[in-house]
Amino acid sequence: MIILEQTAGREYKMKVGSRNKSLTDKTKSKLLKRIDNSPGIRYRELLRATGFSNGVMAYHLKKLEKSKRIKVSRSHRRSTRFYPLSIASREVRVIEYIRRRTARQIVLFLLRHESRTFKDIVQFTKKVRSTVSWHLSRLRDGGIITVGISNTQTYRLKNRDLVTRVMKKIRINDLV
Repeated sequence: MIILEQTAGREYKMKVGSRNKSLTDKTKSKLLKRIDNSPGIRYRELLRATGFSNGVMAYHLKKLEKSKRIKVSRSHRRSTRFYPLSIASREVRVIEYIRRRTARQIVLFLLRHESRTFKDIVQFTKKVRSTVSWHLSRLRDGGIITVGISNTQTYRLKNRDLVTRVMKKIRINDLV
């Protein structure tokens, strides 16, 4: 509720009722909680999870970003992801890749095993070769895995400690 009060010099002051302010705070709190619980969440996922209208959510996310209460990552393909401030930039990169189920399966498989061949990864994920190849290519381009060539190509994590730290920090079950 907005109340206009006239003062002595015909100036008007605007007062915002406490009800509107508390609703705004609740909205921002709900968004912050969802982003904290699911780092790297996309806009549409956040929209579905919160039940807010598009305009309300866009407004509050813009305010949270401007006040530097969240990190926002925009990719070249117009994909926007939201992160809590507690996530470091290096960790953001890992999260972006492990949000996809098949890529996450590959990373978890490589966490359990030092290095594996393409054939091992295909058998583990139970995906077609082209799908696994696409995900391995993305993970390699993103600096998550490296490819060693001896008799056969073997794949391993580039920074095992970083990936382990990220996996502990986030809840894998919450990832889509």
